[in-house]
Amino acid sequence: MDAGTLRFEAAKGKVAWGTYFQDLMRPKFGGGFTSYSGRGPSVVVENARGDTRVLELTKTMKEARDRASTIEQDFKTLSTSEWCARYDVPISFVTG
Repeated sequence: MDAGTLRFEAAKGKVAWGTYFQDLMRPKFGGGFTSYSGRGPSVVVENARGDTRVLELTKTMKEARDRASTIEQDFKTLSTSEWCARYDVPISFVTG
């Protein structure tokens, strides 16, 4: 399999806007607030069909970019089955 069939990237964290607006409606003294920060920066892989999968969550964008590069190098050097086993990705995601 050619390494060009998967695209690796670092993605910024997203805000969970639904939770944010729910917390705005809660009384100030009540409690029960939940985190609306969403997940942090992550390493995302996209296959040829356009399906995406989050491989890892990181604390910073720099760490996410570094891990994306490392994971891509692993994809180029390992066999498909070894890479899928290491990163817990179904082979069907990679092969189509």
